[in-house]
Amino acid sequence: GVMKMSNIRLNINGREIVAQVGKTILQAAADNGIEIPHLCYDERIKPYGACGLCIVEMEGSPKLARACATFVQSGQVVKTDTPRAIAARKTALKLIASDHRGDCRPPCMLACPANTDCQ
Repeated sequence: GVMKMSNIRLNINGREIVAQVGKTILQAAADNGIEIPHLCYDERIKPYGACGLCIVEMEGSPKLARACATFVQSGQVVKTDTPRAIAARKTALKLIASDHRGDCRPPCMLACPANTDCQ
């Protein structure tokens, strides 16, 4: 028989969406055209939440969550654009920028001088 993927409903930024069980908040948002900033997420690698840009707020949870490493749950209420999430994102971006050892000069080369994959 064909395995039917089960779908659940959740809410992102006031929008009711349907997502497959086993998807992350980031994937579910992207599937529904909702943009969550992110850098480290890549389809081919296991998410490890390193960049911290995809941080979101979840109703009923005191902690901020990384959308790339948090799986969707039924009835979840997610907000990507709260002042708290935006502030955390700015801090994360500062940390990334301050840790970037690239000594780049134009014109751009394919390889980053610091051997960092910044794509």
